Amino acid sequence: MTDIVGFVFSGIATFFVNPIVYLLVLALFLYSAQRVRRERRSFRVKAYGMFNTIFASILPSLIVGLIGSLVLIVAGVSLAPGVIVLFSLAYFVVLLTCQQRFLSPAIAGGLTLVAAYFIPVFQTPYPLINRWIAEIHALDYLSFGVFLIVGLLVETMLIFFWGANQTSPRLISGNRGGLVGAQEACQIWIAPLFFLVPVTGVIPAIGPWPFVSDGTSFSFAIFPLGVGIAQLITHSLPKQAVHQTARWMMATSGISAIFVGAAFLLRLPILVVIGGAAALISRLVLVWYHHHLRETHPFYYVMPNRGLRLIGVIPHSLGARLGIIPGEEILRVNDQEVGSVFEFYDALQKHAAYCKLEVIDRFGEQRFVKGPIHEDDDYKIGLLFLENDQWNIKQKTNS
Repeated sequence: MTDIVGFVFSGIATFFVNPIVYLLVLALFLYSAQRVRRERRSFRVKAYGMFNTIFASILPSLIVGLIGSLVLIVAGVSLAPGVIVLFSLAYFVVLLTCQQRFLSPAIAGGLTLVAAYFIPVFQTPYPLINRWIAEIHALDYLSFGVFLIVGLLVETMLIFFWGANQTSPRLISGNRGGLVGAQEACQIWIAPLFFLVPVTGVIPAIGPWPFVSDGTSFSFAIFPLGVGIAQLITHSLPKQAVHQTARWMMATSGISAIFVGAAFLLRLPILVVIGGAAALISRLVLVWYHHHLRETHPFYYVMPNRGLRLIGVIPHSLGARLGIIPGEEILRVNDQEVGSVFEFYDALQKHAAYCKLEVIDRFGEQRFVKGPIHEDDDYKIGLLFLENDQWNIKQKTNS
């Protein structure tokens, strides 16, 4: 029992001494603050608070990280300290781009496999670095291939189940210079993954990160797997677009799994490298595809011929309580037709304590919603519109 406790605590220590953890946490704070700043520029109000976004990522990360860890431990996946260093360096390179859309185990894992395969044999004056280099050259490609597949599946699950939560409403410049609406799926998750590390002795001593070891006994380590999504959605509802992204990543996972399986059957480690490169290329193509959709597909959040287009709804507001969702149109307020935010606000004042809205959903179906207005409700009852009658395009689209 004491040995097991020692394993667990040594593994937890590897998580907190990994500098990538703190870089990912810093990125999470910075991107959350940037999101709030963009929403205020577009609507003069934030849809979600910065800390709300941060805390919302914790539980999904832990759930999916636990599932992935169980798979890795049962499969007996082990990564040597030098490989962990190389994988961390790959994540560091990704973070240097300051592009949340590139934060993916597909990109970091693909870079790691390609670098491990092509890195030359060389010596340095530092024994620790020489040991890491030797461990990289002795990489168990099948073990890392399984780790990569689990990482891709972790990314797929996070995007599919939580990627469309708390999307950020945006106002951007359209192709003809006018304002159009958009939704941005903008999340960062830090999933802790348990796996095995070869060490000397049964319970290792915690030394310089990562473990300094030459042995064949094993202990646990935890790697902070960073997953990010920054998908600007202009052509459809967020859930549809995000699920399409998740299906793409599932297909990427399947392709990589085929290469890893073939490497196991044919005893050809190079196939694992090809599978990692395929995952890397697939993820980059996905980023290009998102841009292609924005450039070639008609905008979904445009001004309707009548009424107002809804871009976002502030959580816990009257609009949210009434079940109004982004993409719908507000045609009438208190039986008065509205065509601007000023008219919407003016119509609300007809009954200061109560409102009745005529809503057109994305299928063109009409429905009526109504409810009491409380004293602490927002003056727009929490609805964020595509506005043509105030602010200027530069101010709204400045990122």
